[in-house]
Amino acid sequence: MCAGETAAPLRDCQILLVEDEALVAMDLAYELEKAGAEVTFASTLAEALAIANSDDPPHSAAVLDINLRGEEVYPAAERLAETGVPFLFCTGHGKLEDVAPRFPDAPVLNKPIIGRQLVCALAALLP
Repeated sequence: MCAGETAAPLRDCQILLVEDEALVAMDLAYELEKAGAEVTFASTLAEALAIANSDDPPHSAAVLDINLRGEEVYPAAERLAETGVPFLFCTGHGKLEDVAPRFPDAPVLNKPIIGRQLVCALAALLP
């Protein structure tokens, strides 16, 4: 468990999960839902941008894979940053030094990721 964590540290949180690998997305979503979150999925940059630009209630936070079938998720990350939605990168393709100059406040978790690590990192982003 995370420091000061409750049994469901992401209760009532809306999490945007942007991941192009279905099995990875299902695994991450399971961990997030187990921690109390409601998960919205996007598997392409276009889907992620549509969600980030929608008028629906905002997400509490987002988990972004960097490489989405050859497209980088950065335009969606920029939109989330503009709207004040905290996010982290969860990737097997990105390096901290590549991401840090663009998004210095965004944590970068390298795949494979342990579910508790993801939950703790997201909980740390939330107010």
